[in-house]
Parts: sequence; C-alpha cells; structure tokens
Amino acid sequence: MNKIIGKSTFLSLLFFGENILDIITPWHISLDFINELITVKKRNYYLIGVDKKTIPLKNIRTISIDEHLFGANIFFKVYGGNTIIKCLSKKKAREIYNACLTRIGSKKGIELT
Repeated sequence: MNKIIGKSTFLSLLFFGENILDIITPWHISLDFINELITVKKRNYYLIGVDKKTIPLKNIRTISIDEHLFGANIFFKVYGGNTIIKCLSKKKAREIYNACLTRIGSKKGIELT
C-alpha cells in the first residue's frame, strides 16, 4: 500500500457542507507513503484554481476523526497550523486514520497492534 486517495462524498457535502458551493468543490486527499507526504486539494470558490496543502508525515502531531451521519471529517494538527478534510466517507476516513497512525507510530518506535 503505497498510496491512498480519498474524496468528499456528495451526500455528506449536501448535509454537512458549510456552503452550497462545497458540493461542486469537494476536498481531495492523497497519502503518499513513498515520499511520506499528505496532499489536500480543494477547488476554490471562484472555480478558477485549486488550493493545495502538502504536509510531511513527520510534522503531524495529532490526527482525529469526527464522524457524523453520512461521513466523517479528519483533523490533522500540524506544527505551524491545522488542516481539515471534510465530508469523506467513514470507511475512507478510518483507512486514512489507521494508515497514518501505523506509519507515524512505526517511525517513532511505537508498536501499534
């Protein structure tokens, strides 16, 4: 498993999105374990460009999931700021959460079972 890719779901954005434009501008997340990077992309509200954040896995301090009825949000607390990926499917959010925990734990010498 070298890469995990996720995208916000339509139903979750419809009910839990902050703005109606969130439906046509979903969040995308890509975990690359070879380069140890997390990339979060979202089309901006002007529909012209894409806002993109790239976070090294080594800079992540905390990962948390907020599950709701039709999806889940993932919060990454990073040195120098925070990143939120909203309205992913619950299955994809748990997969990303577990993959990040095992990768971060293995780098610090912690055995997670």
